[in-house]
Amino acid sequence: MKVAFLIIDMQKGCREYCKCQREFDDAVEYINEVSSFFRKKGLPVVRVLDIEVGAGPGSEKFEFVDSIVTSPEDIIIHKEYNNAFFKTDLNDKLQKLGVEFVIISGFAAEYCVLFSYNGAKEMGYEVSLLQNGIAGFEYEEVKKMQLIRPVISVEALEYLLNS
Repeated sequence: MKVAFLIIDMQKGCREYCKCQREFDDAVEYINEVSSFFRKKGLPVVRVLDIEVGAGPGSEKFEFVDSIVTSPEDIIIHKEYNNAFFKTDLNDKLQKLGVEFVIISGFAAEYCVLFSYNGAKEMGYEVSLLQNGIAGFEYEEVKKMQLIRPVISVEALEYLLNS
């Protein structure tokens, strides 16, 4: 089964706007660990950027926070709506790669992460959230998201992908 890793809206402007900056920064550590593992395995890493952050593409606040490790091989998706699958070519790119399972991380749990999770389900993907790899406006909402949606730990993910 081919798996892709989505990193949603971990942009400088989002971090500035976020009330839970410590949790945002904590999520970066998990995101970097998993994205590194995916890259080593030759699995797709997708960076999703909200075009309404900052002054849009090309602006400083639009870019991912500096602490996120990126690669030129990452797939870049610009989205206008909360759902990373809605009116983007994300589904087409994942289908061409034979992806069946999506791990979602990023910001904001209550909006873009949740809507993209639902969008992936609607497109027929198996989906999990990266445990401790999502951030939100309200810490309690992040905890709720991880209680009511499937989550996968870094350790479990590495074990499954090494099997």
